[in-house]
Amino acid sequence: MKRRILFRYLVSEILPPFFVGLLAFTFILLIGRMVKLIELVVTRGVPLLQIAKLFSLILPTFLEMTVPMAFLLAILLGLGRMSNDQELLAMKASGVSPTQILWPVSAIALIIALATLALTLFVRPAANFALKKELYNIAKSRIGTALKEKVFNDDFPKILIYVEEIIPPGNTAQGVLIVDNRDKTREDIILGKVARITSDEESNSLGLRLFDGSIYEREKSRPGFSQTRFNIYDFRLDLDELVGPVRERESGPKEMPLVDLLQAINAKQSRGADAIAEKMELHQRISFGFVPLIFCLLGVSLTLLPRASRANRSWGFMLCIFWLMAYYALLSLGKALGDKSILHPVPALWLPNVIVGGIGIHFFRQAMRESPLFLPRFFEFAAGSAGRMAQMLRPRARN
Repeated sequence: MKRRILFRYLVSEILPPFFVGLLAFTFILLIGRMVKLIELVVTRGVPLLQIAKLFSLILPTFLEMTVPMAFLLAILLGLGRMSNDQELLAMKASGVSPTQILWPVSAIALIIALATLALTLFVRPAANFALKKELYNIAKSRIGTALKEKVFNDDFPKILIYVEEIIPPGNTAQGVLIVDNRDKTREDIILGKVARITSDEESNSLGLRLFDGSIYEREKSRPGFSQTRFNIYDFRLDLDELVGPVRERESGPKEMPLVDLLQAINAKQSRGADAIAEKMELHQRISFGFVPLIFCLLGVSLTLLPRASRANRSWGFMLCIFWLMAYYALLSLGKALGDKSILHPVPALWLPNVIVGGIGIHFFRQAMRESPLFLPRFFEFAAGSAGRMAQMLRPRARN
């Protein structure tokens, strides 16, 4: 009965800040993408329903990061509040051990870890694959979204397209310059004041109908240009040339289902190849699933340590940011070493889990022994020394 009451109470303290932190972290990471999606609506006329679909496909990539982040914040804020109000001290005085406090939080961590593992193994790769496909469909149906104003667009091989202005909803362009190098023997430079942009689903081609312009043709074997004026000129492009690179990236490790990823690793190893990219992706997916468990041990240990009762919400938030930065810095280091083949993918991707998990175990042992950390004492000594030095260096007032 007491265990159920303790479990419910801890859940009620952790879940509210977890959902608030999840919304906050996800919103912060999505700000850049949201601006680009809003730009597609305003300047390119992409329907809101299609934008919502793109948003839902982008979301899993960020959730696999923000879910563990929000869980660490929830533990530090929820248990930190209890520690600040002396509730954890009262629990210890009534015979509740740190292990009994850890187990209910670990049960929540296990559920969140399974959800994170499902995100990394299945949901995120499927969402990335669907996102590539949706961007391909947008490029086909609204090619204006692929053309940027006032820059040379080189998406098509051997073709440069410059557009001064694209008029919403993206089917009309003004001030168009096209440099066509598809023919090995000559180069065509096409100028048009206005262009109507269309796409043909049957031939899978893009049409640019240019009005009131000129064509400058130069033979590569001899100098000089020949000029031709036109009132209407039709310029055709193959859409497969535009979306070809997207199709090639669809089978990349980040978009592969788990079964295909394992098959790709086995196929490369059978040919004697290293399959570093595939192994890095596989171990990153698996290691991310254990992050909530690591953060659970770390967060509970930090709140149970002596002197934790002095912490407030702002201190808990700063502590969360510090450990998140430390974890993802170790992750970036491990990925860099793994990509350069300095470390095997297994130690490279599991490096932050091992280091942060080891620190969490050490902190929990300190909490079990009611032993304060060395770091707070060191910081107090450093602060006191700095204060005494400031007093010594302060100029004395003259009489």
